Amino acid sequence: MKINKTKLHITIYVVAIIFLGFSFSRIFLKPAEKNSSSSAPLFASVINDPDGKPQNLKQFQHKTIVLNFWATWCEPCREEMPELSNFYTENKSKNLVVVGIAIDEEKAVQSYLKKTKVTYPIFVDEDKGVILSKNLGNKEGILPYTVIINSEGNIQKTILGRVHKDQLDAITKPLLQPSKNL
Repeated sequence: MKINKTKLHITIYVVAIIFLGFSFSRIFLKPAEKNSSSSAPLFASVINDPDGKPQNLKQFQHKTIVLNFWATWCEPCREEMPELSNFYTENKSKNLVVVGIAIDEEKAVQSYLKKTKVTYPIFVDEDKGVILSKNLGNKEGILPYTVIINSEGNIQKTILGRVHKDQLDAITKPLLQPSKNL
């Protein structure tokens, strides 16, 4: 049986391309998937509160967390803050916390918070905030950016852009259900 050399070469090239594509995705895509699903960077962070006092974010471990990255200059960020405050007030007794991390200047945040009532904890750091946001999946650098983390520390959902209270209610409702083992 005579094999056509051209067909053999094409087959070898196709197999090589498939193998290289598989290898590329295993090497370069797997780490990104792991980083985007881990909340470890959050719990390893120490970020200042608006008064400049360092706060260890590990204090929120074992809670359901709605982590919101925002800035004073970001209109959609400012629009969603009353809804985030209402959501937090309604759910804080259910082992849930809303945490705002301002990717902004400390003085701008202090000034903004004097004029705007926010019921949930706010932290401020332009540089650390950007890095943490990226480590939690915000590869585009978009604000606002919200990350929902369950009480076991697993990221459940990320939302690029403005978030609404009804979205948060729908996403967190199953996370706040009482344990069936109790």
